[in-house]
Formats: sequence, C-alpha cells, structure tokens
Amino acid sequence: IRYKPTLKISLLKKREEKLEKISQEFRKTNQLSNKIVYIGTGGTIMSRIDYETGAVKPSFKIEDLLELLPEVKEKAEVKMYELFKIFSEDITIEHWSKLAEAIYEEFKNNATSVIIAHGTDTLGYTSAALSFALQNLPNPVILLGAQRSLDRPSSDSYLNLYSAFKYALEGKYAGVFVIMHGSSSDDYCSLHLGTKVRKFHTSRRDAFKSINIIPVAKIYLDKIIYEYTEGLKERKEEREIYLFNKFSNKVFLLKFFPNISGDIIYYLVDKGYRGIVIEGTGLGHVSHNLFESIKYAIDKGVIVVMTSQCIFGRVNMYVYETGRNLLRLGVISAEDMLPETALVKLMWVLGNFKDLEESKKIFLTNIAGEISKRTLYEGYL
Repeated sequence: IRYKPTLKISLLKKREEKLEKISQEFRKTNQLSNKIVYIGTGGTIMSRIDYETGAVKPSFKIEDLLELLPEVKEKAEVKMYELFKIFSEDITIEHWSKLAEAIYEEFKNNATSVIIAHGTDTLGYTSAALSFALQNLPNPVILLGAQRSLDRPSSDSYLNLYSAFKYALEGKYAGVFVIMHGSSSDDYCSLHLGTKVRKFHTSRRDAFKSINIIPVAKIYLDKIIYEYTEGLKERKEEREIYLFNKFSNKVFLLKFFPNISGDIIYYLVDKGYRGIVIEGTGLGHVSHNLFESIKYAIDKGVIVVMTSQCIFGRVNMYVYETGRNLLRLGVISAEDMLPETALVKLMWVLGNFKDLEESKKIFLTNIAGEISKRTLYEGYL
C-alpha cells in the first residue's frame, strides 16, 4: 500500500475464528496407523507477520497446521508440540542433545515419522547432528524450514510442509533428511541427505542444495521420484533405534586465509580444545607457517582434520608436497565431508568416545552418508 496523506483504511470484517479444536496429543479414538510427530524449535516455517509491528512472529498451533493440510487429518494421527522457541543461530549442542532424545522417545512410543520445524540458518548443522546421534532409525526424521512466512504471497512454507508430510506418509527410506524447495517455483521439493546439505542463498526459496551427491528424491504434489538412494535403508518398524546424543564443546572450525598466524592454534590448544577442523585451500592445504602450531596441537593429543574451502569436490592431500607433509604431521583428511558436517561429527565423536585412536578411527568411518566412496559429477551445482 503506497502511503498518501489522504489515505484512509477501514475494517470491512473480521476473520472468522475456527471453532474446531484438535488435540495436540495422538487422538486416542482414531485407529489410523500413521502416527506423525511434529516438533517445533522456532524459525519462519510456522510464523506470520504481525501487521502492527511488521515483525515476523511464531504462530505454532495445530489448528493452523491442519487448516493448511486438512488431508493429513484423514491419513494420520498428529502430535504437535514446541520443544524450543528460539532463533536457529541460538541453537547449541545442548539443544541437539535434547532434540535427539525427544525424537528417540517418540520412536520408542511408536511414532511412524518425526518432522522437525527449524530455522534455516543452522538447519544443516542440526541435520548433521541428528544423523550421528540417532542411528539405526526405523523411520524418517524430516527437518524443514521456510525462507518466507506463511502469510506472504511468495511463501515457501506450504509446499515445504506438504512435502514433509507426504514423505512422512509415503516415503520409502529411513534416515535423517532435509526437505526444502527444489526450485524457485512451487513445482517440487528436494529430499536431501542430512549430512550432505548446505544453505546456499540468503533469501531464495531454493536455498538448500545437496553437496557432492544429488538429492535423494524430488517430491511433487502427486508423486515422489527417487534419484539417489545408495546406502539408505528402507523403513522397518521393528528396527531398534540407538541414541548417542553427547557432543563436545571443545571443537573449533578454523578457516585458513593468507597471512594467518599460528597463534590461534596455540591458543585453542592451551584452552583445552580437543579437536580442530581446518577449512584449507583447494585439495586441503595451509601455509607452511602453520605447520609448527599444527604439530604442537597433534603432539598434545588434539585431533586436527582437514576440509576444503571449495564447496564441491573432495580433499586429496597426496597430490602436492604441502598436503603430504601435513599428513606426516598427523592431520586427518575429511574426504568429501562438508566442513560443517566434519565439525559436527568431530563434536559427536569426542562427546561419545574417549580413546584418541578409537576417536580417529570412528571419525574416518562413514556413519550416515557423510563420506562418499566417489564424488558424483552430477553432484556439482
């Protein structure tokens, strides 16, 4: 609305409130076999604009959700609650631990799928954390967010929500996944593996992309087309889930840049950090003036991991002398792991395992698809 001094605004009528109230617990009288749990942590996905202030505020009511997706009521029992109500940048390892435990308990109570509403900015970190904390999943855990609130004409919320519930009801594979718009249009959503997904754009609706692999599937309004399912397990209700939800807060992600000083590494070691993930250049390199501080860290029992600042491709430290010398110092190659995923994995490894050599071995073990045997050419954006 373009403001003019002569502008007048008058109320025509008030929106009618929905009288129907739906329980936030599983509806005991319903014999539907699908039991979907929808857990809120905050974010734009269930928010609306407050037109008095212009700010986006959360509106987390099951009535609002099922008003958007009325067909869900006929196909599943829905349990909905907020575990947190925070901005995604405020999420910590304690939140990851509590969220993983809540999901574990829901599956123990016969949930057939769990959907997590999450802010987009750190969604990739949380999806990686849950991928390691929850193992041998019987059914899918689906994380989703939104770039634009529900009541904006360009909102991506509806299609993301619809696709999440569609996969919860019809999806073939178990695991931790992220569902977001697959293109800038409202034609389909992509199903991303939780350890291979990254936010690429600050505001586009198709901000999330799979790295070094292609998405698991495309989800349309009427169908799911699977594209890359290597290593995934099909859903199996009787599969026993395992919970490993401890994370260490003494792991640091260090981005290499020209003229960087080794002082930061000495500082981290002296402050008790047990793991350092380096975003090196290209195939996994840093300048020679860091070698002494890296050796100091490794000699002190710190695990030092090398990733790449390049978005796509994999670390290969055997090609150049710099990389080979870093390997001789004891630096570990993270293969084709995203730096963020490598950070979360090392936090998880050091939180659950105490022995240094065992921790190194587990870090190099593919647990949730984070390490690919080969880097797909098609996985390049």
